Amino acid sequence: MGGYFPRPLGFAAFVGVKFGGYILAGIALRKLQPAITAGSVKIAATRTGLGILMGPPVTIAAIAIFDHFSSLASPDSSTLALYPFLFALRILIWALVIFIFTKQFKLPASKLWTYASAAALWSCLLDLPGFGLALISPGQIPIC
Repeated sequence: MGGYFPRPLGFAAFVGVKFGGYILAGIALRKLQPAITAGSVKIAATRTGLGILMGPPVTIAAIAIFDHFSSLASPDSSTLALYPFLFALRILIWALVIFIFTKQFKLPASKLWTYASAAALWSCLLDLPGFGLALISPGQIPIC
């Protein structure tokens, strides 16, 4: 596993993009479900916090597992194979966040999973500017 790890400025840029995008997701969720009383910033903070806590260790573990089992594949295949796993994980995390903020009025399961899937897709789209800013940030740390 090689590459670079962003320093604090790159990490802050990535988290800032995600947090801002999650605020927009919280606004959309509140429009779809007006019974949600929590503000969009609180929803975004919850989702960002879970991402910061769970994202790095799960991603590193998944990369190690994919690298171990994909020795016959091309070097970039583990990254490509990792993204569907990451998407599924994001659906689960968003489902948890949405459940937390809708448990008082019992959101139907079909809506919960639809909203979680849409929010996970949004999270994936936010990776583009987030990773872009993190990659161009000064002071990269090489990973061997």
